[in-house]
Amino acid sequence: MDQTREEFVSNVSHELKTPITSIRVLADSLMSMEEVPVELYREFMTDISDEIDRESKIIDDLLSLVKMDKAAAELNIAQVDINALVQQILKRLRPIAKKRNVELIYESIREVTADVDEVKLSLAINNLVENAVKYNIENGWVRVTLDADHKFFYIKVADSGIGIPEEYQEHIFERFYRVDKARSRETGGTGLGLSITRNVILMHHGAIRLSSKEGEGSTFTVRIPLNYIS
Repeated sequence: MDQTREEFVSNVSHELKTPITSIRVLADSLMSMEEVPVELYREFMTDISDEIDRESKIIDDLLSLVKMDKAAAELNIAQVDINALVQQILKRLRPIAKKRNVELIYESIREVTADVDEVKLSLAINNLVENAVKYNIENGWVRVTLDADHKFFYIKVADSGIGIPEEYQEHIFERFYRVDKARSRETGGTGLGLSITRNVILMHHGAIRLSSKEGEGSTFTVRIPLNYIS
């Protein structure tokens, strides 16, 4: 536990320092120049703004993790229309998908109502779909499928993306773990999204499974009980 805590604190420190270091370098560069052209000034300020956004996203994700780590008693369980929830998430993400020329496909096998914490589950599904969009190919696709049996409902998020090499797959739910650090930073990833997603699913007594092949896309399958028993 101590070693895990030390590693986590070390990772948090590194992740929070990275945008601050970039901001410091950009600000120092601006201050050291005389008569800075407006175009260059605007470019540097845009970069600084992007780094501030990145810092803010890391802090938001860290706060989400802290909340997730508290007792499951804090779940706000209610009967939720899962079909409507998934459709709402996809509607929110369509502009991002359109920007990247990625087609979002929704397939509902049946109508599903379940006992869940709507806010937390929405965050978990959003992370999966957003990742599928971000780590995709040009003119790719993301298919979200919803199904259920008499005990569980299943959400499957499949994509035509870059895939995850087999040797990295067992680590992807670890906090701050990134398969491709450079690409994660480029897409605005903090390395916390999948950890948050896994925590939410476990709080609902569910499970998440990954199937992926490098260069051939990934499929995340989520299974959650229809009825929540504390």
